[in-house]
Amino acid sequence: MRSEHRVFFLEAGGRGIWKKAAPTCPADFRPHIPVKGGVCIDGVIYYLGWTDSYNSVLVSFHIRSGEFKMIQVPRRDGDELRSRVTDVSLIEYGGKVTLIVQSNLREKGRLDLWAVEDAGSNKWSRKTLVLQPSQLHLVNNDTIFKVNGTTQNGKVFLIPENLFSPFHILCYDLQSNDMRKIEIKGVPDHWFSKDKMNVIVTLMDHSERLLNVMHTG
Repeated sequence: MRSEHRVFFLEAGGRGIWKKAAPTCPADFRPHIPVKGGVCIDGVIYYLGWTDSYNSVLVSFHIRSGEFKMIQVPRRDGDELRSRVTDVSLIEYGGKVTLIVQSNLREKGRLDLWAVEDAGSNKWSRKTLVLQPSQLHLVNNDTIFKVNGTTQNGKVFLIPENLFSPFHILCYDLQSNDMRKIEIKGVPDHWFSKDKMNVIVTLMDHSERLLNVMHTG
């Protein structure tokens, strides 16, 4: 099976043009379906994809050269693809593209970080963080939190999937292994009138300040 990749170049005035990416891809580059991402580090865009029902990959695209590369995502025997990508987010941590896996966060208070050490040899490093016992109550409840935003100094924001009162988000400092709750005030009362209202939170990276909160039905 052959596949072709095109990149949309945005030009002045809001117009743009589609251009074909690098004419040839590496021999191990396979057709895939993008599912998660992306994050841009030093001019390279990374995103997650799957190639079949059992294998997920990390895809990189070099903006300047237009080259694609593919790295096999580490997995344990018996892992199912959908369960892996559902609770996995892509972040920058320590200047490296990193998978943050939160499948064990609610029950065990554990986060697994997989960082790419050497893309050429498909080498990953793993770091496991376990919440302090006094902070387990922040995640061990009925609220489902998803990673949605990071800062350059190693903080990760976890945003609830649904709107509840009083509304709050979580900030997890990966350097000190400390989690704190941030209550968001000023949310209109009528936003809480509908059951299981979804929420979208936008964060500012450098200042770590909340820009706005929006809700959708």
